[in-house]
Amino acid sequence: MIGHLEGCGDAALSGSKELDVSWKVTCGANVAYDQFPSQNQLFYPSAKGVGLWYDPVFRVETLDKRNVWCKRHYRVRNEKAPGTFRFSVLDNCVTSDEVWTSVGCADDISWAVVQYASAAGAVGHRYLCGLLCTPDGTHPPAAELEKIWEVLRSADIAPWEVYVVDNND
Repeated sequence: MIGHLEGCGDAALSGSKELDVSWKVTCGANVAYDQFPSQNQLFYPSAKGVGLWYDPVFRVETLDKRNVWCKRHYRVRNEKAPGTFRFSVLDNCVTSDEVWTSVGCADDISWAVVQYASAAGAVGHRYLCGLLCTPDGTHPPAAELEKIWEVLRSADIAPWEVYVVDNND
C-alpha cells in the first residue's frame, strides 16, 4: 500500500519512485468518491510500527467553480487474510469502516488494483468499489490494460464501471 511514497525506510518497496504520494488514482468504480479530481493517496507506517495511516488528499470542484482541497485521516490495520486491511475514519460524525483488498499489482509496481467495501450503518449506506492506481495518475500502457481489466473483473468490477479521474492539477 505504501507504493511510491518517499522516506518510508525499510517499508519502501523495490521499484518505488520515491514520490510525495504513494499512489494517484487513475480510475475508480465508486460513483460518489471516484468522481473527485486529483486523488492523491498517502500510506505511511504508524510511529508504533503496527499498521498504517492513510491520508487521501483530493480536489473538490464546487458549484461556483472554485477548487477546494480536502483530506481524511484513516487508521489502517492488517486483517488475517494477506493483502487485506481494515480502514476506519470519522467523517462528518459518521464512522466508516472499510475493508480494502490488494487485488493485483504490476511486478514493477507501475500500477495496482485495490477493492474496497464498506457499510456506514448510521446512514444505511453500503458500497463495493475498486481503484486502479499508478504513481502519477496516468493510464498504464495499452499492452497492460487487458491484464488490468482481468484483475478488475476478478474483483467483480466491470471495466465499463470505472470512472477516469481528472489528474490535471
